[in-house]
This record gives sequence, structure tokens and C-alpha cells, in this order.
Amino acid sequence: MPDIKTLLIKSVIDLLDDEFDVEELTIRQIAYEAHISTGLINYHFGSKWNLIVAAISSIIDSAAAEAFQELSNQNDTPKEQLRTFLKAMAIVVCKYQKYSAILIKDGLNSERFSTPETILGLLRDIKPHLSEKEIKYLAVQVVAPIQYIFLKEGGLKKYLGEDIHRPMLEEYEEIMEAFLKTLGI
Repeated sequence: MPDIKTLLIKSVIDLLDDEFDVEELTIRQIAYEAHISTGLINYHFGSKWNLIVAAISSIIDSAAAEAFQELSNQNDTPKEQLRTFLKAMAIVVCKYQKYSAILIKDGLNSERFSTPETILGLLRDIKPHLSEKEIKYLAVQVVAPIQYIFLKEGGLKKYLGEDIHRPMLEEYEEIMEAFLKTLGI
């Protein structure tokens, strides 16, 4: 039997898979799906929103790990691994646009820095001469602009005079390469 937190996350994922809208999910629906009392949601997550973010994070993390595994090669250099990871994230962000927007906005409004944390190891390998603080700054410099651009996708395309109907995944690869080049990666 899974623990209550896992059960609640799975219940939200199941509801989202059944086409329930994130904004319209209620504590009662989630509790009913999980076969638990509503009070356990607040007890374990503090709020319905925290539970929803945990469930969406689980969806995105699983999809990103799968995409990275499909694209990666064990013989890749750290620079190639970073590019592969960012491409995998772009694929997932484009596939799960609505969920990704929720996570990015939630992350920007919280004190968490979980997304930059995911690339610290690669950046340490790429730039071993940098201090730990400089590596963390670099991680933010890689991740933050990409998140910003994702949230302002339509505006960016207009700003650049680009075709607003061009698939965003193509844009992300181009943008990512420009940022990494500018950062000397």
C-alpha cells in the first residue's frame, strides 16, 4: 500500500488524466478519488495547490526523465549532456504546456530553485574552475531566460518578428543554443 502522499499525488494525476481542469479540481474530488478524508490533504501538503503542484511536478519529472533517456548517449560530453537535457525539457514543456506554465509560475513565486538544481552537476563538469556560488549563478542564467521566454512565447515571437505559428520546440533549440553560446558553454 503506497503512503498517503503518494496516493494523493496519484489521485490528482488520475483526475488530470481524466480531463479534469487543474483550476476546477476540488479537495473533495481529490479526497474521493484517493478514498481518504479531505483533512489529510492539508495535513500532508498544506494546501490543495501544493498537492496539485506536487502531482504536476511528478508528471513533468517522469516525462523529462523519459525524454532525456531517449535522447541521451552515455558517451556524451557534459556539454552535450546539458544540451540533451535542455532539449528533453523543451520537448516536455511543449508537450505539457499548461502544466509547465503552472510549475514555472509557481516556482517563480516561491523560494524554490529546483529547476537550476537539476543542471548543477553538469555545469560543475563543464566549468570546473568556477566556485560553487558561480556554478549556481550560471545555472540560474541558463534556466531563468528559457522559463521567461516560455511564459512570454507569443510576445517573444512578435518581438523577433517571427512566425507565430512556427512550432515552439524549434524556437527553444535556437534560443537555448544562443544562450549557451553567450554563456560560453
